[in-house]
Amino acid sequence: MNTIDFIELDLLGQKEGNATYKFEGLGHSTGRILAYREKGNLSGNHWHEGKSESKNPEELLLVKGKVRVEWTTDLEGDYTEERLVSAPILIRIHPMVKHRLEALEDICFVEFNSIEEHASDNQYPK
Repeated sequence: MNTIDFIELDLLGQKEGNATYKFEGLGHSTGRILAYREKGNLSGNHWHEGKSESKNPEELLLVKGKVRVEWTTDLEGDYTEERLVSAPILIRIHPMVKHRLEALEDICFVEFNSIEEHASDNQYPK
């Protein structure tokens, strides 16, 4: 079962502290969500059923900061996996994987889905 993919971006160039990256998303969303979270914030604690094409899988581009990503396939159980990642990185979350992000620094990320797709496909533990 696919769970979460962590996809490094391709560095196109770097000069004097500036960098330009390239990445390939799946490109099947109808909108975008730009999110800012302060250090210590927990986001997620849900899973996607994959009914919406943009949530099968969900793509999240971490633009700034560092996060702890935790996940499990036991939708009502405790988190069993974790990984620390820093921007820039594309995080691809497959359906039926409960997940959450803890901001270890102030962060910024883009979700490649509309707020309507987000609301219609997310499920939360009881």
